[in-house]
Amino acid sequence: MKVLLRILLLLALVGTAQADNTIYSAQRTLKQLGYYNGTVDGEPGSQTSAAIRRYQVAMNLKVDGQLNSQTLKSLNVVTAPTSAPTKPVPPPAKATPKPKPTPKPTPAPRPMPPAAKPMPEYVAIADIFKGGPYISAPPEIQFATVRQAQKNLKTLGYYNGPINSTPGQPLVNALKAWQQSAGFRQTGRFDESTLKGLSLMPN
Repeated sequence: MKVLLRILLLLALVGTAQADNTIYSAQRTLKQLGYYNGTVDGEPGSQTSAAIRRYQVAMNLKVDGQLNSQTLKSLNVVTAPTSAPTKPVPPPAKATPKPKPTPKPTPAPRPMPPAAKPMPEYVAIADIFKGGPYISAPPEIQFATVRQAQKNLKTLGYYNGPINSTPGQPLVNALKAWQQSAGFRQTGRFDESTLKGLSLMPN
């Protein structure tokens, strides 16, 4: 009886360790993508669930706040399979050495293409306002709109980036997630319906 209890306890500890590793990996990936702003500690909680929901909305996945198989696959998080007892492998038979082939000359490496430069700030501003009523607004109004949008989306739980008046991929992802939940077209831009829906311009 004692042996059975020890085996069950060991299996429970193994399952807990695997769950903690899965949550840790998911938290780290969500933090890199801008959806999670908490501590990467492998512990479940409300912040982790909220970050998972934001990611699921942005990626058109089933929204349940859980690390289901679909979400883990999208995050590229692999759960470790339970280890099974291994059978002893016999040593491999010694192979007769084959003659080494004559080495071919190594071709000269091709030059690497230059790394892509980050999008300039003025280009990012023009892109996020493209097709909206503020595309021709003065820069100070555009920057103020971006800052207020970051605040509003952060309050609503869609944005976890800095409040810095600068558009970036985390803000675009937050806009798309909010647009989907509001039933709008997912453009990731400040079109008229998005500006009015986020109270960024008079209705």
